[in-house]
Amino acid sequence: MSENIVGPGARSPHAGGGTLRHHAYESLKGMILSSAFHPGERLSEVRLSQMIGVSRTPLREALMLLEAEGLVIGRPNSGYCVVHFDPEAIRALLVAREGLDGYVAEVACRTATDEDLARVTAVMAEIDELDRRRDGRTLETARELELGLRIHEVIAAATRNPALQDMTRRLYERLRVALWLEVLLLDSWDDAVRQHRAIVEAVVARDVPRAVEAARAHVRDSLSNMAGVERLYRERRQRFKLPLRPPERAKP
Repeated sequence: MSENIVGPGARSPHAGGGTLRHHAYESLKGMILSSAFHPGERLSEVRLSQMIGVSRTPLREALMLLEAEGLVIGRPNSGYCVVHFDPEAIRALLVAREGLDGYVAEVACRTATDEDLARVTAVMAEIDELDRRRDGRTLETARELELGLRIHEVIAAATRNPALQDMTRRLYERLRVALWLEVLLLDSWDDAVRQHRAIVEAVVARDVPRAVEAARAHVRDSLSNMAGVERLYRERRQRFKLPLRPPERAKP
């Protein structure tokens, strides 16, 4: 795959459409997820305003949204910096995700309407179609990840529980960078397709035990992949002499 990563830029429901804030949010998120900035790199508001073509106010609003999603960190008196890849934090999130995804699958089996299941099946059909014609391009890989996240969103929507939907969305936003690295560095899409299909088939059949196990097994696979992701991530950063973690700030 290309070293020039073009990452996914999923739209947040809080970003707002057709506004300068939305434009700044989408632009910044795309740059962060495409590795345009180094992990731990300080983000200059002046430079970003010039790059994106917006004033400081919508830029700051966009940065606040990205901080809520876990992609940037705000520091008093020093602005924002890009998050670094923290394997331990990612593992903790994946452990939480295993429990959440299993419960979401269980509830969806019990509450989904026929229309909900049709939407789940339709997204799975998109995944299968992309899988049939994939050729390993990086832009295509970004689409793979977006559809992989989308299948979890529509299953969560099938629970008819706004709290579960919101928890799922927020957790996946915080995991987005790690999941992107997993798909990109390990080329794990074939496994993901098979696992997504197992989840969908069980939910559509309203087979609670099978759906719960399929959902949890899918997350356990990501957990087992994290060691490989961390190793390849370190190799890539070292190859290009990029920092693995943000530099320590000098004490005043």
